[in-house]
Formats: sequence, structure tokens, C-alpha cells
Amino acid sequence: MTFNRLHIIIALLFTLFVCSVSADVALNRVYNNQSDDTDTAVSTEQPDNSAQTESSNVSESTENVSTETASTEVSNDDNTGVDNTDNTVSSTESSSSDESDKSGKSDKKKKKSKVAKTSVAQKMSKEADAVQAALAVVLHKYSTQADTIANELSARFNDEADMQTAIARAYFRNNEREKTRRFLDKAFAIDDEFSPAFILKGDMYGEWDVDSACLWFEKAIAVDSLNPIPYVKYATVMSRNDMEKAKAKLEELRLAVPGYNVDIELATLYNKKGMDAEAAAAMESVDPHTLTMNQLIQFVQNCYWSQDDIKCMELCLIGTQRFPDNKGFDRLYFWSATRSGMYAEALEHGKIWFESAKDSVNSVDYFSLGSCYLGLSQVDDAFATYAKIPSCTDYFVPQMDGQIRQTLNRRIDALKAEQRFKEALDLYKIFMEKYPSSDKAYMLYQYAAIYRDWQDALQGDEKLTVIKQMFNVYDQLETEYPNWENLHYVLYTHARWTYAYFDPDNTQCLAEPYYQKLYDYCVSKEEQTDQLKSMEIEACRYLASVAYFTRHDLKTARVWWNRILNIDPEDENAQNALKTIKK
Repeated sequence: MTFNRLHIIIALLFTLFVCSVSADVALNRVYNNQSDDTDTAVSTEQPDNSAQTESSNVSESTENVSTETASTEVSNDDNTGVDNTDNTVSSTESSSSDESDKSGKSDKKKKKSKVAKTSVAQKMSKEADAVQAALAVVLHKYSTQADTIANELSARFNDEADMQTAIARAYFRNNEREKTRRFLDKAFAIDDEFSPAFILKGDMYGEWDVDSACLWFEKAIAVDSLNPIPYVKYATVMSRNDMEKAKAKLEELRLAVPGYNVDIELATLYNKKGMDAEAAAAMESVDPHTLTMNQLIQFVQNCYWSQDDIKCMELCLIGTQRFPDNKGFDRLYFWSATRSGMYAEALEHGKIWFESAKDSVNSVDYFSLGSCYLGLSQVDDAFATYAKIPSCTDYFVPQMDGQIRQTLNRRIDALKAEQRFKEALDLYKIFMEKYPSSDKAYMLYQYAAIYRDWQDALQGDEKLTVIKQMFNVYDQLETEYPNWENLHYVLYTHARWTYAYFDPDNTQCLAEPYYQKLYDYCVSKEEQTDQLKSMEIEACRYLASVAYFTRHDLKTARVWWNRILNIDPEDENAQNALKTIKK
């Protein structure tokens, strides 16, 4: 009567974990209920390890990843380099002679060493891969009972390097390094050329010693050049110190295992460094229809954050077709389409996302929705949506104020380009009323800038009327924010345009109060920049001219010209004016 060893392992762990019974009781239950009927036995399906391969072909984490999951192109042969020709536990096994047992171990080790150098990549057996995952969970919750289980499994499969490595990795996943080493040593004693054991050794060093970790990964490659895992782990660890060496190792993998998709691994390295554009470029050669869901999501995110919106939307459509239950693809399409100004299409996908998101809506979602409304001239809806952003708690909230301003400015620019200046003014006025900001002075300055651009398109009295309206905004800004750090731009334009458009002969001295304000503001600044000095000189020159030519006040005129020379002793106009006065 035989019983598949995976049945024993899974039943044992399941009984212990679910029933919370002692290890001895669990063991007795399993071995007292052995059955030849495999139809009623616990399923031998390999546990779903897709989570380990979603973001990359081979995970760089400390968890074990089988090459079967990592890359199906490597080998579809069940002979994995670990001798699994006898997958059963015989009831008569215990009666085998010591001599036969030793001989079997010797033959097995030789066989493994021979296979390791063939064209078949080593990997953990399905049973070993399953037990390390299950045992790691049990260790986390029932450490005492799990220790007994681990020792029992180690004893019963004492000639299986993959099982000893699986137990070691389960302890590694639970940060129990001494026990990891103990079972790993058993694996090496059984087979000193077992690639997964070298990989685990590299993982142990990878937490703190890059060079040592990579040496162990190199050993894994040396005994089994067709196993992609050590190449990827080497590249992942080495990328912390030397990205070029990491990339070179992946190129070695490309040559060693031609069917393996190295570009996904390269993109993963770039992702870990926050290099979205490089990650997206690495993925260009990959068929998106072959990617796992999480890999496709990562590719989409790379394109979004590198602002390749067209590619992002293209990939999102593939995602909605392949993974219709994941509305995250609709969300990213919604964001990209909004940024691209494709507001109607964006709203279609945004609606899908909002209906499914419930509590997952964040500030970027509200920003995108508000921007769609703004782009479609639904102003009230836009600002009502923007107003929901401050109540969000996600990472992006602090960035949204600037993002909203940029979006508004783009919309204003679009309206100005179409000569729709009044609509632009109305929109900005609503923005100032409904979306108050701590920098109200800047908002007024931007509001006045719309009038400034409008007057460029006009002539005659219409032009002067718009300039006067701009001046009204300047008056408000100068009165309410006399210490605004950029007020000199306002005062300069106010003074110069008043002189140019409303008193070019300077008979009424209309620009005088504005030039006086400009001078006073500039000299009040502790740091005298070249720009401020230039504005001071222009103000002094105008005020000197008013004193000399309009009021015939030579004394005051002399004061202003001397002030020019204090700023620029080489100013010829001031020098000549003073010479004229002396004559």
C-alpha cells in the first residue's frame, strides 16, 4: 500500500493548522488514515503561486519561486533535476536494509549531479514547493507544533534535498536563521550541487551582503545554467550597488535561456529604482497579451508616470478585455485620457471606476473628474468635485492644489487661443470664489494677465477699456497685498502702461504715483537684484523728468538723477542731465 508523500504533507499541515491539535495527534491522524484511493485523497494540485510571479517572472523576495511558474518556456519536462521517480511512501520502506538505503542515496546523489549538468533546469518539486509555503504559514502561527512537523518531515524525507531546502526556506520566511541553516546543511549533505539550496544561501546573504549573495547565486548558475532564478536574484541584489552589472547578468540569462522573457525582469529592476520611463522602454518588446495581470498593471503605471498617455490608454484597453473584473485599468485610462484632454472618453471610464471603487476613490480620481467637467465647461460640477479633494487622506492630496492650477491654466490658455477672453475671465473668477487659495495675490495677478492678453487682440477704445479693467485688478492687488513678493511686476506694468497709453506727453503726470510706489517698493528690498536696480533707475528717471520738465523743480530733479548715479555711476543720461542743470 503506497501513499503519495504530498498527501501526507498537506493532510498533516491542514490538520494541524485548521484543527489546532498537537503535532503528535496530527501525525497519528494522517498515518492511521492512509488510503490507496487517490480519488478521495487531499488534492495534489500545486498551490497557486501566481502572486510570486505577478510583478516579475521570478520574484526577488525571500520566498521560493519554482521555474515552472517563472517561465514555462524553460522546460515542460516533469524531470526537474531532482529525482522524483519514486513519489510514494511505501508501507514497507521502514524495513529496507541500511546497506540498500545507503546505496540508494549514493545512486541518487550521483544521478542528481549528472542531471544538473544536462539540459534540464533544476527546480523544487511540486511537493517541496507546496510544503515550504504551507509550513511557513503554520510556523508563523503555531511555531512549537510546526517545529515538530518540520523535524518529522525532515526525518521521513531524509534523502530528499528539495524537501530539506523547502523546510529551510519556510524557516527563512519566518526569520529563523539558525533553523534555516540547520536544514540547509542537511540539503547540502544530500546533494552538494543542488541549485535551489545555493539560491537560498544567496537569499540569506542578500539581506546585508551583496557580494557574498551574488557569489552564491553564481554557484547556483554554475551547477545549473538553465535555471533563471539565480540570474534574476543576482541582478536584483546587484542592482542595489551596480545597475550595469545587474543588466549584464540579465543579458547572460537571455543567452542561456532563449525562451525566457528577460525584458520583464529588466523592467522590474527599473521599477524598484522608480525609473518609470526606462521600465516602460524595457517592456516595449513584450507582447502585453502575454503578461500577467499585475505585470500589465505595472506596465500601465510606468507609461502613466512617464506621461506616455497614448501607450497607457492602449494598454488599459487590453487590460479591460483580458481582465474585465479589474476596474483599475478603467481608472488608469480615466487618468490618462483626462490628462490628454480626451474628456468625453475619460468620463466613460471614470464612471466605471467610480461605480466599482466605493471607498477606494482618492484625490487623483476627484481631480481627474473635476478636470473632465472643467474641460467640458461644466464649471459648477468641476469645482464642486475639486472641493472634495481636501477630505481625502491619500499621498497625492498635497500635490492637488498645484495640479488644479495647472489644469485651470491650460483651460484658460485654450479659451484665450480661441479668442474667448470673457469666458476665460468668468472661469477664473469662479475659480477664485469657489476654490480659495492661500496665495490670493498670485490669483489676482493671473486674473489680470487675462486682461493683458486680451488687450493685445484689440485696437482703439476697446483696447483702452480692457487695459483700464486690468488696472482695476492691479489697484486691488496693490491695496490688499502691498508686501507681496512679486508686486514690483505689477507696479512696473501699471506705471509704464499708464504713461504709454493714457499720458504719453506726461502733461498730467498720471504715472507718477505708480512710479513712486515702484521706487519705494524696490529700495525696501534687502537683496538688490539687477532686475530691481533696473526698475529703480526707470522710476528715478521718470520722476526726475516730471520734476524738471513738468514742474521745473530743479532741486528735486537733481535728487532723482543723483539717485540714478548711486545705483549706476556710469549712467550717461543722469551725468548729462546734472551737467545741464549746473549750466
